[in-house]
Amino acid sequence: MAYCLNRPELVDFDFGQVLMPFYPQIFYRFVRAHQPLGAVEPERFLEFPCINEFDIDGIIDEEFCHEMKRNLCLNVEDDEFWRQYCHIMKPDPRMVTLKRILKENGFKLAMVSNINRRHFEYARIKYPEVFTDFDYLALSFKLRTRKPNWKMYRAPAKGLGVLPSRCFLIDDLKVNIDEFERWGGVGHHYDVTDERFCPNGRLEEERTKLVMRMVNLGMLSLSQAGSIVRIDF
Repeated sequence: MAYCLNRPELVDFDFGQVLMPFYPQIFYRFVRAHQPLGAVEPERFLEFPCINEFDIDGIIDEEFCHEMKRNLCLNVEDDEFWRQYCHIMKPDPRMVTLKRILKENGFKLAMVSNINRRHFEYARIKYPEVFTDFDYLALSFKLRTRKPNWKMYRAPAKGLGVLPSRCFLIDDLKVNIDEFERWGGVGHHYDVTDERFCPNGRLEEERTKLVMRMVNLGMLSLSQAGSIVRIDF
């Protein structure tokens, strides 16, 4: 593995869509099946104020569930709502492998995510492998703010003693990458979702772009990269 003088020391992983692809179309179908005609389109649920409030632990589970059901005109039991709201995520095993290899290569690792407590607890119990190897968890519900607020980027850098210029963020939202780079870090836009936050069919292409960029930065060897993605010489 080639050494690059200015290679990152800290790799910040987003949770949703990077380590853990979300499939909100599953939730959209569920909502449509339990809505009256003329109700708000389920794809608009991310516009609801309760989403951001829940991400920063500003409202309790019961209030969030009530607001979501009210805004969507959703006639289901609370337990069924939570089951469907959480059952939309599944780990990307290749990204989990990438995380492990970076740790073995001596990099510090942080999860930097806008995530609510409910999704975090669900994923931590069901998919513990996603949370191993991290040196720092910068989670919106704990820090009481969301990306792209610089506090989300400063927390792991300060906690792990790394300069902004030596931090590398992988995130699916361009706005988060743009602010990370204004803060002084090096960002990688992992462009894997469409305007509805559903998979856009580019996962393999984007994963390969990320891995090869890491090779060029001296973060991975070619043989390590080949264990994660297909490399055509």
